[in-house]
Amino acid sequence: MAAKPCIIRMALMELRQLRHFVAAVDLGNLSKAADRVAISQPALTRSIKNLEDTLRVQLLERMPRGVVPTEAGLALYHHASVVLNACQQMTREVRDLERGITGSVRLGIASMFTDHIVNDVVVSLAVAHPRLALVINSGFYEDLIHNMSDGRLDLIFCNFPHVAVASTLRHEPLLLVRSPTVVGDQHSLARRKQISRSDLVDQRWVTIDQPHALDTLQSAFAAEGLPGPASVLRTNSLNLMIALVESGGFVSQIPEHLIAPQLARGRLRTLPITNGAVERRAGLIYRESSLIRPGVAYVVDSIRRACAKFRPDLLPHGAKPPTRD
Repeated sequence: MAAKPCIIRMALMELRQLRHFVAAVDLGNLSKAADRVAISQPALTRSIKNLEDTLRVQLLERMPRGVVPTEAGLALYHHASVVLNACQQMTREVRDLERGITGSVRLGIASMFTDHIVNDVVVSLAVAHPRLALVINSGFYEDLIHNMSDGRLDLIFCNFPHVAVASTLRHEPLLLVRSPTVVGDQHSLARRKQISRSDLVDQRWVTIDQPHALDTLQSAFAAEGLPGPASVLRTNSLNLMIALVESGGFVSQIPEHLIAPQLARGRLRTLPITNGAVERRAGLIYRESSLIRPGVAYVVDSIRRACAKFRPDLLPHGAKPPTRD
């Protein structure tokens, strides 16, 4: 019987070592890391040294002003983050169930949908499942995917860029998002009846500050043998991007659902250019294993229903709205 406590102590010790190591990488300073995990700096140093001895690799490189991870350290940091986040989630859910709460779900929402779909979802969940703890974080695709890979998100609702993704993640398309090429009402091209893409090379553009957005823009010009726009302002604010286009000095491609009021009032105009709109599917990203948890299944079902009734015209061509058995 004495073996079990010994095994448990070893497992706890290894988790502590991972916490100590992750804190050191996060802060780049052993003294600050020791403060975070509430131990002395010599104890933290010994803990990380024991971890290095166990793995037989150097994890941290000591620098004049702190520490930085080695290549092996970076690899361990990623895996350790996943493990520690999973343990934190497990502890939280066990405690929630003890208090009679059905669980918690961490949902990442693409910024373009924060006011478009998520409001319906949150309201319906609050009414149907009042004991479900829902944590919502908004951001852009690359950041959301990174947080999911580290175990900090259970689900993502976003657009699907044309980039490679991990085979362990399931993509479930629910909407088709159309982004036309638009300008402000006072732009020099606003009332032109005919426009070619070559007319847009020398224009000032504004786009979201994400790699996939700039790649999509440059690819559209390259497909016609044209150089990409030389003047491209990038921002992580959708509101600023819309405001800049409304000012009359910029061209952009913006999802229609975000600018429907401006288009209706004539403050923004869609340019008559062939292949001037980008169509991209959007929906859920998750791991199949996540659906085992009732809380995650509730959220997935609510998002499916919200997409089906909110904008059925945005469903992928030929797709049918999801139904519930």
